[in-house]
Amino acid sequence: MDKLSSPLTTFDRKSLYPFTFVKSCLDLRVGILTLREKWQKLALAFDVHYIAAHSNEEGIIWLSENVIPSVVLLQAIQRLGVGEVLVQGGYVIACCYARMGSYRVQEIDTSVDLLKGIEDLFLLAGAEITRDFNLLVQDVQSSSISVTNQLLGNDLYVGARVSVECATINTLQGPIYIDEDVTIMEGAHLRGPLYLGKGAVVKMGATIYGNVSIGKQSVIGGEIGNSVIGDFSAKGHHGYLGCSVIGDWCNLGAGSSNSNLKNNLKTVSIYDYALDGVRDTGLLKCGAFIGDYTRLGINSALNTGTVIGIASMLADTSFYAKFVPSFAWVFDGGAQTYEFDKFMAYLETLYASKGEELTEQIKDKLNQLNTKYN
Repeated sequence: MDKLSSPLTTFDRKSLYPFTFVKSCLDLRVGILTLREKWQKLALAFDVHYIAAHSNEEGIIWLSENVIPSVVLLQAIQRLGVGEVLVQGGYVIACCYARMGSYRVQEIDTSVDLLKGIEDLFLLAGAEITRDFNLLVQDVQSSSISVTNQLLGNDLYVGARVSVECATINTLQGPIYIDEDVTIMEGAHLRGPLYLGKGAVVKMGATIYGNVSIGKQSVIGGEIGNSVIGDFSAKGHHGYLGCSVIGDWCNLGAGSSNSNLKNNLKTVSIYDYALDGVRDTGLLKCGAFIGDYTRLGINSALNTGTVIGIASMLADTSFYAKFVPSFAWVFDGGAQTYEFDKFMAYLETLYASKGEELTEQIKDKLNQLNTKYN
């Protein structure tokens, strides 16, 4: 069957905007590990060669960026012959490159997970935390925790130099992986599946309901459930975050909350960059999606299905629009002139405060995106 004449769908990077504006889909964390890290660990376990660079060598396997790695998928890929395309419901998963001739389409005989839309990042978080947990804790010794904590269940991994006292840790509904240098303050309630990244801080009285993945050096307070928060981000105060995805280097001001359920109990629609329009997710519960480097002022209110681009500075006293583009500057109900140089100066200070370097590569990328979208 000729590949070009087949009605097949391939991955569009825009379908995961605003989270793939700056980074590759492979560098998105789904569960505990990024997609790239998952592939590398599976390749090592199965003694196969992981190729990150592009190649036109016949027989090289090309993989769709948005596929969630798994053992059954790797086995299906290994069975591909030259010129075969692996699909799921018409969606291209992998292809064994052939220099000449037609491609033959082959339906995969087992279901695999895909990041088709931004909501999949939180929908798949719990299952992927469990899968990654089982992959990572084999033959690894967990650190012990103080008797001041209440532990329910046994699926707990604690990394080195973790500080946790007087917390409730419930692994009966799923595992909890606490990475090294994490601080969990008194009175925190944690329920799995849960991942706390390196150097993360969970503040006093925080409530985490499960299916939550927190990036490195992020700060968590208030209530959170069914959500993903990237690296170096802060939701450090009271307020609710549910069925949501927050990018890297974001800040949610004190009292900020989102809605994840419509009053009329109808499905939630969101803005889709690939469609340049609104798409019905089919979900009754769907919260907010906030791109990298965006900051929200105190008491920010986010409606169901709100999508906010990257590098925006928002401080409003009413609900934000359901779609806020990248590089927006909103204050007290009105849009302000965006000052990119001022934003970059702030970003330099922010990176320095975390002991990180704002690289020229990131600066150039943000400058290009600002020129294109602002």
